[in-house]
Amino acid sequence: NKNLLLDAGDVTHGTTLTNLFNGETVGVLLDMLGYDAVVPGNHDFNYGKDRLIEAAKIAEMYSNLRVLAANVLDETGKQVFQPYQLYSYDGFVVGVIGASTPDTATKTHPKNIQGLSFMSDEVVYGAQALVDEVDKRSDYVIVLAHLGLDEDGSVGITSKMIAENIDGIDLIVDGHSHTVLENGMKVEDTWIVSAGEYMKYVGVVELKVEDKKVTNVYPFLVSAAEVKDPSTSELAKFVGITEVEPDAEVQAYIDAQKKELAKITEQVVAYTPVRLEGERADVRTRPTNLGTMIATAMKDSTGADVALTNGGGVRASIDVGDITRGEIITVLPFNNTVVLVEVTGQDIYDALEFGYSQLPNQNGGFPQTAGMQIVYSRFSAVGNRIKRVLINGKEVDRKATYKLATNDFMAAGGDGYTMLDRPVLMYGKGLDEVLTEYLVQHFKK
Repeated sequence: NKNLLLDAGDVTHGTTLTNLFNGETVGVLLDMLGYDAVVPGNHDFNYGKDRLIEAAKIAEMYSNLRVLAANVLDETGKQVFQPYQLYSYDGFVVGVIGASTPDTATKTHPKNIQGLSFMSDEVVYGAQALVDEVDKRSDYVIVLAHLGLDEDGSVGITSKMIAENIDGIDLIVDGHSHTVLENGMKVEDTWIVSAGEYMKYVGVVELKVEDKKVTNVYPFLVSAAEVKDPSTSELAKFVGITEVEPDAEVQAYIDAQKKELAKITEQVVAYTPVRLEGERADVRTRPTNLGTMIATAMKDSTGADVALTNGGGVRASIDVGDITRGEIITVLPFNNTVVLVEVTGQDIYDALEFGYSQLPNQNGGFPQTAGMQIVYSRFSAVGNRIKRVLINGKEVDRKATYKLATNDFMAAGGDGYTMLDRPVLMYGKGLDEVLTEYLVQHFKK
């Protein structure tokens, strides 16, 4: 077996099948599929650090899977996860180092990572010694990274920065920014590969090794469609796979989990005559009907003057037709709670300026709002984009106080909204529950 199977993070959270079982189903499947290593992404902390650390320990005890992250430290400065792992193939040794994004500090609820630090700039400027150590013990060095390639400010430390500033890395297997690199990219002497999002692709890197030296590197992607008919794909050409049959044991496990899940998710709660837009590129750049509906549900459930929630918390659209409980959980998978805080008019302006600051680029913190009318110019300088804000047709008084409904993630300063980190006046219901009640009230079939 000369294959190395890796995942670049955010693997344990995001689908209903995963979320309702707190990531357990994915852990079982990773083991069944023979994964060698994963790096924690920001969403892998969504069930809390203790559960992730426990899962890593269980994986190490009972399987070959390793959870790798060199830059996640506890309060004493000790590494929480194993920093790297060596793999030998007929004497050819591959070293794999894990690197989690420092963005996690603002991309999951603070309570999920309490006591942890992610070394931030040290990921770039302090990692040379670790790479040198692994380089001495191996013939090929891979960084398994949940860092991303965005250069628009939404991602701080990028894999490209790693490649440019650290010597000795042969390959970076990257995640976080959902970037699709069909044949990878070369930065300095380092290859970077990234396979997009949501299992639309499987990334493959073929290494040709002669006398313990890599003489050729060929990265490519295999689409989901090609897996269904691999005879004409790169799988057939380079890996020799011409047909893919479902693994009976894996399929049986998935079917059993889906059966349990169906008891919850197939319940129809409402009907929509229009598509409710929650696509990533939409909710992170503009108001959408689904984003506005969620914010309106938050406002109505708390009696707030206005509501604001982050577009990055909306994870899917809802098509025309019946709306099931499962679809709502898929749209809002983070188990967030609606909270009520008191803010000033200036806080509202500051929050909106911050939320609109990265346009036209996508931003998980883009505000989906209700109860206010916003006049803005995306072409104005950052910090001067919000021209007017009206509540009930009246200009917002910057010195007055208002009740604002948001989610507990943002009320803790999540996504960088430090101006909303205010004492909570009221803890409401779960965000998915609030949306469900709104749909039942206004869109009951």
